[in-house]
Amino acid sequence: MSDKVNSAENQQERLSVLSPDYIVGLVDGEGYFSVNAAIDKSKNYLSRRVRLVFGVKIKESDGDILYRLQATFGCGYVKRRIDERPTFCDCLEYQVRDFADIKRIIIPFFCQYVLQVKSKQVSFERFCEIAELFEEKKHLTEKGFVLVRNLTKAIHR
Repeated sequence: MSDKVNSAENQQERLSVLSPDYIVGLVDGEGYFSVNAAIDKSKNYLSRRVRLVFGVKIKESDGDILYRLQATFGCGYVKRRIDERPTFCDCLEYQVRDFADIKRIIIPFFCQYVLQVKSKQVSFERFCEIAELFEEKKHLTEKGFVLVRNLTKAIHR
């Protein structure tokens, strides 16, 4: 194979990876950091459940970029969201729900490449605080769970 062919293949591979600046802009506009903190009550026990999610949701016709985002991060999944409302379009949504991937990939990325929209940056900071509490299992105590719930409200404002 000639050097030109190899160079073209390498360039094509590089094109599929998104630059950090592009990712920051995409997440500033269309991304979210979400936390669901719920109590499951049973006859015999009480369970405090915390779920952290990082995601980006865009209309389906622009969705190819989400597959590139998934390839860039090397984690998460893309799913289709059908909207039955007549004036709305179907969407694709990229999500990372695995806590290990959030802790190992997503949080370090956005610590290094800072979000530019202030409200999004504040949401990310709260998301990081909750991730730390979750990792330390503090959400399993009543006091820790209340703290997680309060921080969650700050994310979703």
